[in-house]
Amino acid sequence: MTADAETKNTRAILAVVYTDGIAADRFLADLGYGLRDMGVHVAGLVQHNQFLRDRAKCDMDIEELASGDILRISEYRGNSARGCRLDRSALSDALGLLKRALAEEPAVLVLNKFGKVEAEGGGVRDTIAEAAELGIAVVVGVPARNLDQWRNFAGDLADESELDQVRVKRWLVTRNIIQACDMSGATISEIPVHADGTESPE
Repeated sequence: MTADAETKNTRAILAVVYTDGIAADRFLADLGYGLRDMGVHVAGLVQHNQFLRDRAKCDMDIEELASGDILRISEYRGNSARGCRLDRSALSDALGLLKRALAEEPAVLVLNKFGKVEAEGGGVRDTIAEAAELGIAVVVGVPARNLDQWRNFAGDLADESELDQVRVKRWLVTRNIIQACDMSGATISEIPVHADGTESPE
């Protein structure tokens, strides 16, 4: 199969499906930083979790990759508090950052989560749809618990992967975001991949 044929058979969106949220946050942040360090025009949101000794839950910050702006998106409501800790005002600010970033037509959009807000119809859903319409490649983390809602939303526009560095890199190669020889020193691609998508021998 030629590179052009592979690109045609690769969907506009890659859903990275996971059950371990902390591992997924780290994986997608490494991906975003790796692409940015290579000089790829990348936008999107990645999450940083700050664990504090006297807190039952971590503080959550998100960074917009194009601007480098960081926002606190969690609210501390006490160790006994239940329910969503998302700061809706901060989410609105983050969506504003994404809108400005999309206006610059990045090559790829990396989003840390299709979470509860998105599953219910809000959050970054419109951003994902807009990016797909603009032809911008999208990589988004999807918790396994939200997979049905994700599939209902994305339809046949999305490929799926686990937290798999080689598979994600192969998708980026077929979308012409990176070359097969790129990111050899980045965390996201510890195993080299040939242009035809096969893994290099040890």
